[in-house]
Amino acid sequence: MKRQVVLGTLVVAIGCGGGGASTGQGGNGSGGTTGGGGSAVGGTGVVAIQSVLERNKNPSRDGHFIQPGLTKAAAAGLTFQSSFAADFSGNMWASPLYLENGPGGQGVFFAVTTNNNVYALHETTGATVWMHNIGAPAMMNGVRCGNIHPLGILSTPVIDAAARTIYVAGAIGNDTTILRHEVHALSVEDGSSKSGWPIDVSTIQTGGSITFMAPPANQRSALSLVNGILYVAYGGHVGDCGTYHGWVFGINTANPASMRGGWATGGVGEGIWPAGGMASDGNGVFATTGNRTQGSGAHQDSEELVRITGTGSRADVFFPTTWSTMDSDDADFSSVNPLFVQLPGATPSNIVVGIAKDGHMYLLDAANLGGMGGQKVDYVVAQDSQNMAIHTAPAAYRTAEGLYVVFSTTTGAMKCPNGANGRQVMAVKIAPGNPPVATVAWCAAMSSPTTGPIATTTDGTNEAIVWFMSGGALRGVDGDSGAPIFSGGGSCTGVRQWTSPIGVKNRIVAGGDGHLCSWGLP
Repeated sequence: MKRQVVLGTLVVAIGCGGGGASTGQGGNGSGGTTGGGGSAVGGTGVVAIQSVLERNKNPSRDGHFIQPGLTKAAAAGLTFQSSFAADFSGNMWASPLYLENGPGGQGVFFAVTTNNNVYALHETTGATVWMHNIGAPAMMNGVRCGNIHPLGILSTPVIDAAARTIYVAGAIGNDTTILRHEVHALSVEDGSSKSGWPIDVSTIQTGGSITFMAPPANQRSALSLVNGILYVAYGGHVGDCGTYHGWVFGINTANPASMRGGWATGGVGEGIWPAGGMASDGNGVFATTGNRTQGSGAHQDSEELVRITGTGSRADVFFPTTWSTMDSDDADFSSVNPLFVQLPGATPSNIVVGIAKDGHMYLLDAANLGGMGGQKVDYVVAQDSQNMAIHTAPAAYRTAEGLYVVFSTTTGAMKCPNGANGRQVMAVKIAPGNPPVATVAWCAAMSSPTTGPIATTTDGTNEAIVWFMSGGALRGVDGDSGAPIFSGGGSCTGVRQWTSPIGVKNRIVAGGDGHLCSWGLP
C-alpha cells in the first residue's frame, strides 16, 4: 500500500530505496555555530573530536557520534564502569555534555539538576571538579499544575568551547512560586559567572504585545548557539495551566545587554517544549509549537514548525491543514524536536524532519517550509486513540544502505515490519528522489521510560549502532537491521524520560538522578 508524506506543500508517495546523507559533525568557534566535533579519515584511521557541546552532539540535532573503536564486534563486549563515580546532588532531566579540553586541559562531563546546580565531573574518576548553583529553585511553580519539584534547570545547556563558556537556563523561585527565569553564562574553568550575566528573560524587550509571565512558563528545551546567538525556548508545565505562550529568545552572546530579543506564539498554550530543543542548518533555528489551549478561530501559531532567525524573528513556517483537530486532540507538534538532515541526490537535498505526537512524519524543504501543508500526511509511523504515540528526541545517521531517522514511540499501532506494538525504537529509511521517499526499516523494543536514541559509527558511515536506555539498561542494536548487539551490563537508576546518552572516547555515558553512568571497552 502506498502512503503519502508532505514535502513543503507537495504531497508525495512513499516507497522504498537507499541513499546517503551528510550528517557529519561540524566545528566550533567563538561566536560561531557550535558543533560537537569534526572528523577526518587519514592513513591512520579516523580522528574524531570528542567534545559534546550541545544536545545530540550537533546543531542539526542528529545525535550521530563518531566513535572509531565502537565496531559492532567490540561494542558487544562493553562493560559497566563501576569505578566511574560521577555522583552529584539533585534530579537530572537533561542529557550530559562533555568538554575534551576542560579545566586544566582535562576532560570533564557536565551535569545539571533541578535544584539549579551545575557540575563539572572528571572524565575518568567522575570526581567533582567544580559545582556552581545559579540560585534558589522554585519549590512550587505558582500555578495549578506541573509535576517537577523543585523546578530549576531542566534543559540541556550548550557550550562555546572557544569562549570557554557554558550557557544554562533555569527557574529561580521560592517555596510557592517561580519568581523569574534566568539565563547564565559560566566559565568552564571554575563555574564562575561571566560579566553581563545572568539575564532575566522577562526584561527582554520584544516590541510585541505579549508579556512573558514567569510562573506558567517552563524551560525544558535544550539550548542552541548559532552564529553567536544563544536561543532559549519556553513552553508550559504539564497540564497546560495558566496563560502562557511559546517563546524563543535570542541573545547575542557578544553583547547580551543590548542585542537581544524574542518571538512569542500568538495563541495561549502554543508552547515550545521538546527536550531535544531546536535544530539548525546554520541560519537560526527550527522550533516546533504545541496546541492552543485557550480560544478558537483562525490559526495563530499552534502546531507549527517554524524558523527563527537573529534575535527572535519568524522567517518561515509550516503547519498541517489539520492543525485545529490536532489542537483539540492535544496532538501537538512540539512533543518532538525538529531534525535537520542532508540527502544528496534528493530534491530538496536539505530536509527538516518534523514528527508530531499523533505519529505523523513530515519531510520539509529547509529552504521553503511551505506554509499551510495542504494535506495531512498519510504516512503514519505510530498512532493510538489518544494521539499520544510519540514524545522523544530523534537522531539520524547514514550507512551504505541509506539515511536513517530513528526515534522512540510510546504507544500505538506500529508500522513495524515485525508487527510490534507499544514502546519501540523505530528506524525510518529516507532515500533520494524527487521528492525523497521513506519506509520503516526496523523496530526494537524499549522499556519505560521513553528515552531518545543516538547513533555511533566508526567513521561517519560504517559500523552503525543505535544506542538507547531501556529501563535503566543500555541497549545497542545494528543500525541497518535493528538486531541486538549489546544489552545489560550494570544498571543506571533514575534515568528520566526524553533524555539521551552520549558517545565519548568509545564510551556510552548516560545521566540519571544523582549520577552519570558509563559503559566502555574492557
